[in-house]
Amino acid sequence: MKRNTPTLAEAENITRKIALGHYENFPVGSILIPKKSRQHFYNLYAFMRTADDFADDEGRNIEERITLLEDWRKQLKEAFTSKELTHPVFIALRHTIESCQLSIDPFNRLLDAFTFDVHDSPKFTTEDDLFWYTARSAAPVGELVLALFGYRDAERIKLSNDICSALQLINFVQDTKEDLGRGRCYFPSADLPTELRADPASALLVDRDLRIQIMGLQLARARGLLKNGESLPRLVTGRLRFELRAIVIEARMMIRKIDVLGCDTIRERPKLSKIEHGLALAKAFL
Repeated sequence: MKRNTPTLAEAENITRKIALGHYENFPVGSILIPKKSRQHFYNLYAFMRTADDFADDEGRNIEERITLLEDWRKQLKEAFTSKELTHPVFIALRHTIESCQLSIDPFNRLLDAFTFDVHDSPKFTTEDDLFWYTARSAAPVGELVLALFGYRDAERIKLSNDICSALQLINFVQDTKEDLGRGRCYFPSADLPTELRADPASALLVDRDLRIQIMGLQLARARGLLKNGESLPRLVTGRLRFELRAIVIEARMMIRKIDVLGCDTIRERPKLSKIEHGLALAKAFL
């Protein structure tokens, strides 16, 4: 190992700090994850968090951000080979990859989504385009979490994909103000009147009634996906069952909060309180 290259213990300490430093974005019931698996969660999260930060770094131009993501993909590939690693995130991630026998495919799909986000004014034309994105931005996260616990079958992955896609759609509604302000529209333009489809972000910023209608459609999709995936917790064992229950419960709590706001999250971004997080965990055990 090269001089000044972190040891595995040092690398994992760094990924742990990255994950715990962004706690509100971390899996809702992380205390439910067995201690022996928790570090693997931190290692995965550090990989995703850093790539997401590259994509959202408005201090850099598009070309610079894409270069950072391409280099991140190159280092990912090296983590799956015998090449020597120097970056602490990938030193820690390789341990998780080898310990849990992970595939590179979910990681590459995540990077495809981050790269999509970098380009000017990303938008979807149809519902199929929307789910092309969630298959890259959200579904791989669930697949990787299942793999940490040894689940790799198509049935569980399909249910996990539905739950993760629902979470992504809910997040789109939560972050509407910030996304539209950046020129990003994560609602299919086919949902809008024909004359407004050329610039959906501007149309939704200006027209409150239309915005509420479109957000309602997005939440309806999320409800359907949660319903489709709700049997997943019954198909896993141990603490993961309660973790997945808590995630579904919190998703439904967030949908209710958005409903109370009349689906207008530009006026106020909904967020669950610590008490509500605790309530979700308690319900997960019932």
